[in-house]
Amino acid sequence: MINDREFLLGAAFYRLINFGEKVTITHLPNLHSALYFVETKSTKSVILFKISTKPKSSWSFSFSNGEELALNILHKEYFGVSVFIVLVCHKDGICCLREDLLWSILDTDAKLSSQHISVSRQLRGSYHVTGLGKQKMQQTVPQNNWPSIILLSKKNGYE
Repeated sequence: MINDREFLLGAAFYRLINFGEKVTITHLPNLHSALYFVETKSTKSVILFKISTKPKSSWSFSFSNGEELALNILHKEYFGVSVFIVLVCHKDGICCLREDLLWSILDTDAKLSSQHISVSRQLRGSYHVTGLGKQKMQQTVPQNNWPSIILLSKKNGYE
């Protein structure tokens, strides 16, 4: 039987490998079971998958001690590589954030594992990401930015 996590992760990978450019995906289970190194001819990125099985908006995501440790190690072992947090919002879609945007709505003095974020989306709208104290990310995240954000731009930014 396929569980919800496998089903939703499979959908994210399906979009990634069928985007049109050759993609190499390497699982990084020695750091964390939800971390993957993604490489194309022109980009190198690391993605951390977070999955919510809640059927409707808003979706909450918290971070574990293991994820926090993995991200800290990752920055030393993969220095200079773009890091993305991929928030799979059940069957609604995928909200992909550069790690620096995540930190723009979190307390940089607190441990990541003590914080959480919320993602919401109105019908036909973009994703709104909220962090600590209901602080909203300044920009919305287009529903169709996955996986183009990590595959098309050399600097892996929002264009």
